Amino acid sequence: MANELSVTGQKKVGTLMNEFNKKFPYLGLRLYYPQAKEEGVYTPYRIPTDKTLASVRAENATGGNITITGHKKIKTLEQEFEKIFGLYAQVCYCPKDCKPGSGYVTMGSNDDYTLNAFNEKCKQEGANPYSYGQ
Repeated sequence: MANELSVTGQKKVGTLMNEFNKKFPYLGLRLYYPQAKEEGVYTPYRIPTDKTLASVRAENATGGNITITGHKKIKTLEQEFEKIFGLYAQVCYCPKDCKPGSGYVTMGSNDDYTLNAFNEKCKQEGANPYSYGQ
């Protein structure tokens, strides 16, 4: 397994989500249109998995690429998606009491974890491997 994931505008959202989940099996990555930051992470704001990142990049985005490593903090990754692509990104997880295919977004102190550390924390606490469901 590669040590890092490269995120370019040519990458499809679904491909990125699957690559992320393979690298961090207890975590998921959801991408939303910018209005989700104000309105909430509802399904209508979820970016379709067949779209490339370049095709949904916001006008105010700086452009560029993102490198995802296990040493990157969750909040840093989410901020990079907002700056570079103008998208609202959320790292998700499914604790042991949630149904596979559903889950929670990270927030608060969880956003200070690195991706590796939070993936391991979820595993140690008996979380379900993350599944995107529908």
